[in-house]
Amino acid sequence: MDTSSAADWISAASSIAATVIGIMTLVTVYIGAMQILSQTRMYRVGLSHISLGPWKSKAAHSALFGLQRRISTPSVSLKFLVKNQWSPKIVFPTGFSRQGCTEKGDNIQAKASWVNFMQALALTPADDTLYEMQDASELVNGIVPMRWTGQDLAGMCSILGFQSHETNPSYRSPMPLPMQWSGPLGWIQFRSSENGCVAEFRRRMDVHNLLPPELHKYYISQGPDMPQEPHYLISRLWNSINGLSLKEGSSLYLGGADRCDQARDDDDEEDAKTPEQIVKDLMSADLPKEDIRHKLFGKRGSQPAALRREVDRVKGGGRPLAGKYNGDDEPDFLRTMFRDAMEHVNKKEVLRPCPGLLSVSLHGELADNRGLSIETSREYDRKYTEAEDVDHHKYPYNLGDLYMDGELLALLKEALLLLRPDGFYFSPTPCLFSDLDEVYKHIKEQSKALFPDIAPNNPKTPESSEKPGSTSSTTSSTSSFPDIEWLRYGVKLCNELQRTRKTGRAYFSVEDMQLLSKAVRVLWETVSPSGQANTGDDLVWAMLYCTKLPQDIRKRINSNVDIAGCVNTTVEIKDGILDCSGLIRSAGSMDNDETLADMDVGKYNIPLLNDGKFSGSQVLAAFFIVIITCFWIEKRWNTHVAVYDVTMPQSVLMC
Repeated sequence: MDTSSAADWISAASSIAATVIGIMTLVTVYIGAMQILSQTRMYRVGLSHISLGPWKSKAAHSALFGLQRRISTPSVSLKFLVKNQWSPKIVFPTGFSRQGCTEKGDNIQAKASWVNFMQALALTPADDTLYEMQDASELVNGIVPMRWTGQDLAGMCSILGFQSHETNPSYRSPMPLPMQWSGPLGWIQFRSSENGCVAEFRRRMDVHNLLPPELHKYYISQGPDMPQEPHYLISRLWNSINGLSLKEGSSLYLGGADRCDQARDDDDEEDAKTPEQIVKDLMSADLPKEDIRHKLFGKRGSQPAALRREVDRVKGGGRPLAGKYNGDDEPDFLRTMFRDAMEHVNKKEVLRPCPGLLSVSLHGELADNRGLSIETSREYDRKYTEAEDVDHHKYPYNLGDLYMDGELLALLKEALLLLRPDGFYFSPTPCLFSDLDEVYKHIKEQSKALFPDIAPNNPKTPESSEKPGSTSSTTSSTSSFPDIEWLRYGVKLCNELQRTRKTGRAYFSVEDMQLLSKAVRVLWETVSPSGQANTGDDLVWAMLYCTKLPQDIRKRINSNVDIAGCVNTTVEIKDGILDCSGLIRSAGSMDNDETLADMDVGKYNIPLLNDGKFSGSQVLAAFFIVIITCFWIEKRWNTHVAVYDVTMPQSVLMC
């Protein structure tokens, strides 16, 4: 009895235990199945067309009869892009069509923001030589993330013109989170999460074209594809860290002023002389007052402020008075404060060779992270000084307020000729833009005027007419008139750019930026036609160096000029002299102008010119090249986010 009862008890207990285990197993299986179903639904949404767009086929792969799923996303490296000579073709991310959508143009933005970011870079799944696929981590907010290295993302954003809300980002302390950058394409927001640093890209609204459809239609007919030069990427990378691209992979770096390095001020030879030697020099020659003051007190920048004010006052015709000026009610100390403040502006900048500068500056580190070589870079620093203290024997050339020697002038010529609109907003550092603004200062003045429109198949401008006594021998027949459609549309483009600048807030679309690139390409084909021995590069350089030449060209275009006569005129460069007298005098109505009586009118002495003969059409094309390039530089997006290269997290998930 006891034995059977014990057996029954054991059997009942076993049944109960088995039942509990079975129930627990069922619950576990149910929970696991629900988790798998939930995860499957999440991945189904995360790997759908609405999330990944065209990257869906690349991102997900199944194995073991669909029981195992492998997820991967593209990985982009700037060094890899530089090595493979990627030519960026940046576009506005318009989105992707809905799968099975019947309405045309009904595009949507992918839920994964990196898909939209890759579309802006024009990197598609077909460009598999420009990226690598790597396994993706778990979903972040239901999105399959793309992993970036911090330095690659900062470098890519810098060439896209992104800006931070921080005026002067620190390169010593870590990047604060959350952080948001803004650029012409949209915004990138950084925040911290349990998965690390997460970034999200959000585009701007779709901006309509400001330039008229007629211009877009014409330049598309000249070549629908964007000009793609192998140096465009390298040029943009250098521009974002204060450099300019040169030929054969070299670069020109224009650094700032090192105010703490007293050893660089080695051009003050008077500082090394003893008082006895200075007195001997003063007694041995009859020197002017400026030289005596220089020998006694040094250059103007190191002279006492009181002495500088006294000299300026005497030069201005006034007498040194105390207290007030000629009964003026303004206290003298206010004038003193104003003059002391003005001493720090309008300084001249002397650019001096400084080999090894990149090796000790942050920009050298940034260049290496981008795959750029600094071994062949030409490095210069600068010194701010008064105009009268510039050593014109050592630095005889200048572009605006930038003074330099002949070697740097040749390097700048090469760099400026390579700097062309590339289809996207110019994105330099503020310092580089300031330098280019000095170079293009005189071009900007000429771009402010509207040019007379050229009617189709009409050799004269609308305002032009034959005047009695005109000696112009150019016939007005359409048959003898050269094909200058490129000139007509170039004039129209410059006028539209100026009207937009004067009458409203000009926020050009990416397609407008592409139009500028195509227009410059058409003009360059006129300046340097294929098969011609002498290229017209020197004509563009002449426009940039000589402040008088663009002014004279604009006056001739705005006057009653026979355009056919200008186009057919021969221009010659010989022994460094650009002879444009035939072009300047090409209008018969200008022959009696008193300003043209001088035989040297139209002749310009410009360094670094090679001998050759050119046509007037090449000169006009060179003129409009610098005008359009000036507009492109003016509409820049200054960037400084490259500094975050060394302060942002090394791994960033873009979701």
